[in-house]
Amino acid sequence: MSRSWSISRRTFLGLSAASLALLGLGGCGSVQPSGSAVSLTAEPEKRKLQGSFDPVQARVGLILGPPSMGLAQFVLAARAKRTVNDFSFTSNGVDYIGLSAALNQGDYDIATLPSNIGPILYNNHELQNSYQVISVNNLGILYVMTTDPSISTLSDLAGRRVYAYGEGGPPEYTIQALLKKKGLEGSFELEFKSTPFEVLNLMQQEDKCVAILPQPFISLSKLMVDPLYAPISITREWNEAFADTGSQCVTTITVANRAFIEEHEQAIVEYLQMQGSSVSWTLEHMDEAAALQEELDLFLNNSVAADALPDVALTCLCGTEMRRALSGYIAELFAVNPDAVGGELPDDRFYYLPPVGAIEDEAIGLAAANARVRA
Repeated sequence: MSRSWSISRRTFLGLSAASLALLGLGGCGSVQPSGSAVSLTAEPEKRKLQGSFDPVQARVGLILGPPSMGLAQFVLAARAKRTVNDFSFTSNGVDYIGLSAALNQGDYDIATLPSNIGPILYNNHELQNSYQVISVNNLGILYVMTTDPSISTLSDLAGRRVYAYGEGGPPEYTIQALLKKKGLEGSFELEFKSTPFEVLNLMQQEDKCVAILPQPFISLSKLMVDPLYAPISITREWNEAFADTGSQCVTTITVANRAFIEEHEQAIVEYLQMQGSSVSWTLEHMDEAAALQEELDLFLNNSVAADALPDVALTCLCGTEMRRALSGYIAELFAVNPDAVGGELPDDRFYYLPPVGAIEDEAIGLAAANARVRA
């Protein structure tokens, strides 16, 4: 279905910034690398919920873009007072550093963050509060985009120059790990740029240009580059390469203040139930969900959201499904740069496991995301 897009330069800059925040921190995960010492053995327990059962206000800080794009129905229900607890949602644009600081200062009880920020917070024992991860919001969103219609596999990039953004961060480490696993190290020149705007300019200027960037930047780029192709999903390549380990790509997570979890666990369970229900609805009603993005301050342009939503790998993974995906991601990132996850692999206490039976489906969106990757 064709769509007519209208977007101002100011909005385009903002949308691109949203992509930057995720590109700088999104990555792919694997099982724990050899030599890691952490063993994750905790299992969900049959127990009562901790803390008070009285309704409470729960303040939620959101990153604009993929981690928020599946929450439309949850936000609408909260605004209409159709939740047991009083959930208030505040968009913090793409400033995940500011959001992390506000979370630590006590301004929020729950927050969506890039995947490696959770373990960094957990491993920083000088912070005012301690945290647990409660869900995974998005799986992998990195793609090869190009103006060359002949490219269809990573092998087709042999001898080429490929532009990217995120040198010294997870995108670089993810690409390095993938190429090593597939035996393609050194097969093409990977050239990092300081901003994706440089990449976009090169896409406009150079014949048969190739780059690796995330959604929703692919959808944004369609506004200015024609023709544009996205023939290779880095997530698909990763899943195939690491099929022996069962890796999952992970981009964003939701974390909560540990004290809030212990004092109001029923609110955390309701959050996960509502998140899962909202993500399920979004996956089944993408056009309707896209039409709500601007109104609810979840994303800056409904048309771009409509194009990008099928490829932002929306999920609500929690419990052991969350731990399986995220612990692998963290371990792989740790293997290439321990500082990227705060210098240590988090132990079991980092991963919030709801009581047995509290969450009906702990893997919402997982099958759909994996099917989309394989398509």
